[in-house]
Amino acid sequence: MQEDSADYHAPSGIAALPSLAWGSHIGQLYGSAANLRDLIIPFFRAGLENNERCLWVTGTPLDADEARSALRAVVPDLDAREQSGQIEIQDTSAFYKQGEPLRPQALVAGLVQREQEALAAGYRGLRTNGNCAWVDKANWSGFLDYESGVDEAVHGRRLICMCSYQHDRIEAGQVRDVLERHGLVLHSPRPNSTEPGQLDGGAACTLPGTAAMHDAPHDAEEAGMRLAETEARLSDALALNALHHQSIAVLGHDLRNPLVAISAGATFLLRSKLDDKARAISEAIARSADHMAALIDDLSDMSRGRLGNGISLRLSREGLEPALRHAVEELRLAHPGRQIEVTLSLRHPVETDPVYMARLLSNLLKNALIYGSQTDPVEVNVSADTDFILSVSNKGPQIPHESQKLLFAPFTRGALAADQQGLGLGLYIVAEIARAHGGTIEVASTEDETRFSFRMPIR
Repeated sequence: MQEDSADYHAPSGIAALPSLAWGSHIGQLYGSAANLRDLIIPFFRAGLENNERCLWVTGTPLDADEARSALRAVVPDLDAREQSGQIEIQDTSAFYKQGEPLRPQALVAGLVQREQEALAAGYRGLRTNGNCAWVDKANWSGFLDYESGVDEAVHGRRLICMCSYQHDRIEAGQVRDVLERHGLVLHSPRPNSTEPGQLDGGAACTLPGTAAMHDAPHDAEEAGMRLAETEARLSDALALNALHHQSIAVLGHDLRNPLVAISAGATFLLRSKLDDKARAISEAIARSADHMAALIDDLSDMSRGRLGNGISLRLSREGLEPALRHAVEELRLAHPGRQIEVTLSLRHPVETDPVYMARLLSNLLKNALIYGSQTDPVEVNVSADTDFILSVSNKGPQIPHESQKLLFAPFTRGALAADQQGLGLGLYIVAEIARAHGGTIEVASTEDETRFSFRMPIR
């Protein structure tokens, strides 16, 4: 298919699924060490051969040394790849710091940071697998928070994350938890099964909205038919999703021409001698055209992100400061009763796309003006020392912890803005702009202040 290009997908190494979309979060239910090896080894081999950076967090029944030995058998230069930093293999006890409280947000942030570092180093993306067999009932709830965070974080990123769970260590309710938090779940036959014709190391797939196939097929022919059917359904779903976003992109392009004519007409009218009523109507037309242009920009950028293309930047070391000041002045005019305090100190030239960086600031400012205190000033701080840092902070209600997990997801809007116009794409676009620049966007919210901070290294 046309969609199965390196921009959108990566080879999986899994027989049932020749390719995986970037931004995939996959679950695995395995029965034995052989099941685990038979899926994970080709999964990582495909990633290494595709010039991806890889992270393998492994544990019982396959410790780090055993994992290296198994992968080295099919990747002879594994040691050199590990030494160069292309792949990292860790024991679960070290990675998750067992014995200490689980920190879901920090783990998700670390995953995103690894993806950004991989892209900055020239890799196609980041591929991971974590063995979750160590997670007991006491840690289950906290680990589900981590899984939910990963499921939200992978969207629009060059990330493919797989989480492996052992059949016999989790109960039926926990299996449902796994299915709910992964877009795709692969599962192998349970160990010690005596049903005839089962395939050792074989895998079946569960897609969202389909029944889980916990019983292995009775013969190889049935297994092949089921896998082929699943592969076809997944391929159709990927194609439909890509067509959907391509349609949005085309629609946005087709809407721009009449919108330019409307905007130009409004500008022409405003330069003419008009009575008060005609001027008010012309100004309303101009504002509506600007608002529609912003919506089209958001939809176009979202579609590019979902198709795997990402935002295309025009990088320059010039024009950043005037672009940021212009963004602030526009919002001061739009909110004449609000105070926006700006501290801007660029000690070093910073290579950015000034247009997109102004948009990032504008979206953060709009968010602060809508959701923050309506009487206290909004503060903007921009600095360029060792890193380029842009932050927007406001007084007002604390953002609930659960809501923070969804802030950068598309079509997400806060409850306070029910009467506000928009698609709920503002912070999603902020995250996409940050990712395109190789930076990070973080939020810290307390009872006193909410602060969004963009940070990127100065190159």
